[in-house]
Amino acid sequence: MLFETRFTDKFSQVSFKCKIPFVKRDFQFNIVLYKHPDKWVVGWSSRTEQGRYVLFHDYDNLQLEDIVPELQFLQEKFHLSDYYVFELSDRKNSYHAVCLDTFSLREAFDIQQTTSCDLAFIRAVKDLHSKEWILRLGRKGNRSSPTYIQTIKSPYNRHIKSSAHAGLLQKMGILVDKTGNWDNCKNLSIIRYTTANRTN
Repeated sequence: MLFETRFTDKFSQVSFKCKIPFVKRDFQFNIVLYKHPDKWVVGWSSRTEQGRYVLFHDYDNLQLEDIVPELQFLQEKFHLSDYYVFELSDRKNSYHAVCLDTFSLREAFDIQQTTSCDLAFIRAVKDLHSKEWILRLGRKGNRSSPTYIQTIKSPYNRHIKSSAHAGLLQKMGILVDKTGNWDNCKNLSIIRYTTANRTN
C-alpha cells in the first residue's frame, strides 16, 4: 500500500495505491486540486488585423548578455528589423523581445523554434484557441509591469511591419524607426486574462 502527497505552487495531489492480490490488479486513486487563476493580467497580441504576426519572444532564466547575441543572430539569419527589449525587473533573468516585422503563422512559428524562448511560450500559438502569442503589458499580482530597456538596431528593413504594434510602442515613449514598409493597420488586440502562475 502506498499513500503519497505532493504540493507545488500550482497544484496539490493526493495519491493512494494498493495491490489487490486475488484479482492481480493494482488500484490507484488520485485527487488533484489546482490553484484557481485569480489574478487579472493585461497583455498584447502578436496577431495583426491582416492575420499576420509580429515576433514576440519570452525568455526565462537567461542573462541579457546571452539574449542580445541571439537576437542579432536572428536579425542576420532572417533579415529582421529592430528588436525592442523589455526586462521583467521583478524576476531575475526574464526578458521580452519584440520585432515589428510581420509573418504568416507558419513563418513566425519557424522563427520562434530557432530561439531559446520558453518552450511553453513557443507552443502557445498551437495550444491557444485564438492562435496568437501574448506578452504581458501590465502588472501580474504583486509583480510590476515589464520595463523597456533597449533597442537592438538592425540594418535590415525587408519585411512589412505592423503599424498598430509600433503605435503602442510609441505610446510607451519608445522611439520607433518609421522607415520601411508598413501595413497601415490601426487596431491591436489587448488581451485581459486570469492567471495563478508566478504572481509574487
